[in-house]
Parts: sequence; structure tokens; C-alpha cells
Amino acid sequence: MLYVALAGQLVLVAGAFRLETRTSSDQRRSAVRGALAWSAAWLALGLLPTLWFGLFDSPHAAGSYAAVYLIERALSLDNVFVFAVLIATFEIPGREQDRLVSYGALSAFALRIPAILLGVAVFNASHVVGYVLGGVLIVLAWRTARSGGEEAPGANRVVASLQRRLPVSEHVSRRWLVMRDGRREVTPLLLCLIAIVFADLTFAVDSIPAALAISNDATLLLTGNLLALLGLRALFALVTVARERLRYMDQTIAVLLALVGVKLLASDVVHVGPLESLAAVIAVLGAGTAVSLRASRPPSAGRIAGP
Repeated sequence: MLYVALAGQLVLVAGAFRLETRTSSDQRRSAVRGALAWSAAWLALGLLPTLWFGLFDSPHAAGSYAAVYLIERALSLDNVFVFAVLIATFEIPGREQDRLVSYGALSAFALRIPAILLGVAVFNASHVVGYVLGGVLIVLAWRTARSGGEEAPGANRVVASLQRRLPVSEHVSRRWLVMRDGRREVTPLLLCLIAIVFADLTFAVDSIPAALAISNDATLLLTGNLLALLGLRALFALVTVARERLRYMDQTIAVLLALVGVKLLASDVVHVGPLESLAAVIAVLGAGTAVSLRASRPPSAGRIAGP
């Protein structure tokens, strides 16, 4: 029954994805309102499998899924910030941006599938792997806290290498490849898509170990990753506002990664169940958001500035 419920969820998600694509608008004001609504809708859709896992598997699986999804959703914010930088670098027109993010999200998920399955197999094969992943997450937490989260050097190197080896055309609307003077050329749209996919693979280095720290159920991990990535389009439309207001999101994500890393390293000493993990994830995300919003609040109009 669990797989039947998840299959029904997949149909619902496909319909929502199609509807979001059809209702996207280039008008900025309505686009922001629509993005807010779709962000809330994708959050609800992303948390809905919690009910299926609870009804048809166990409360343990339900709590684990909710924690995994919220971690992946939080980590996807950094993906979106990098996507915005890459799209601006390649000067992709506004009408093409939503489509590009959608293709990037789907391509990234396709590449994550073997990584997740391999990670589950390796994690189940040896208990020592948990300690390795814990150490990796601590290092990644430190790097995330120090970096601004806006660079993707691996993706930049790949694209720079392709630009040296492939003929690149001017931008052509809705085209990945064009023919000019009898030879095939790649468009900036395709180069940007490649950069987005490689950037997401860079972020998968921390998101997949973080998810494995909560659960090693492949079905659960794949479901959480898919629904988190499909919500990127709505998040992208809000990226400018989010970047201004959520100024401490990188530090929040660093704390989240560090906590998950400590959970893995201390697994033989302290057992942390899925409900406790879920509560910790919610608490960290809530605190980070609250601190960020408070820091971005404009000074009180009645406050008198010093000399």
C-alpha cells in the first residue's frame, strides 16, 4: 500500500508541476505572489508522504521522512542562490529562467538517483562509513559557515573547459543547440544548464550524507530528494528577497550539517530517534530564520542616530 500511495503522490506531483509551468508569468508582481503560493504548495506536497509513511510503514519512518525532506528543502536554498548567480552570468532572459531551473532540477535528480542508491549500499555494508560521513559533514559545515554559498568552482571549471572546446552561439530562445555555417553550436542556455547540474552535484556532496544520517531507506531518501528539488522553481522566483532577508541562512545550514555530523559520530554513545532529529531540524531552521528576519528589520523610525 505504501508504494500505491507514493505512486498516487507522484501523479499528484506531476500534475502540480505541469500546472505550475502553465501558470508561470513574466509579470514581476504577480510572479512573486505566485511564487509564495507555490512555495507553500510544494512544502505541503513535500510533507504529504509523511502521512503515507506513517499509515503504511511506521511512525519511525514518518518522522525520518519529514526530517529528511526538511533538511533537503533547507539545503536546496543554497542551490537556488547559486542558480541565480549562474543564470545572471550567462545572461539568460527572464522568460527562459523558470524553464531552465525546472530542467536543471529534473536533471539533477536523475544524477542523484545512483548516488543515493550507492550511498545506501555503502552505508549498509559497513558501520565505519557512518563515522566517515559524520567527519565529512563536520568539514562541510565549517566550509559552509565560512563561505558565502555563491560560488560553484567545480561547475565553473567544467563550463570553462566546454567553452574552450565547443563552438558557442549567441542566445537563441528555447534552443539548446543551433546549426550555423554547417556546424552545430551550443547555446548559452545549454551551457548554463550544464553549470546548474554540476553545481547541484556539488551540493549533493553534503545533502546526501546529511539525509543518510537520518535514514538509509532508499525509497524514503529518493522521495524526499525528488520533492525538495521540484520545489526549486518556486524558490528561485523568491531568491532575491530571500537572499536579502535570510542573511544567516548559510550559518543556519552549517549548524544543521554540524548537528547531523555529530549525530553520526556519537551514534554508538547516544541514540537519537527520528522524532528528536525532526525536532532539532525544525528548531535550527526556525531559529536561523527568526534571527535572519530580525537582523534584516529596518531601524525603528523613532530611533535617534548617534553623532
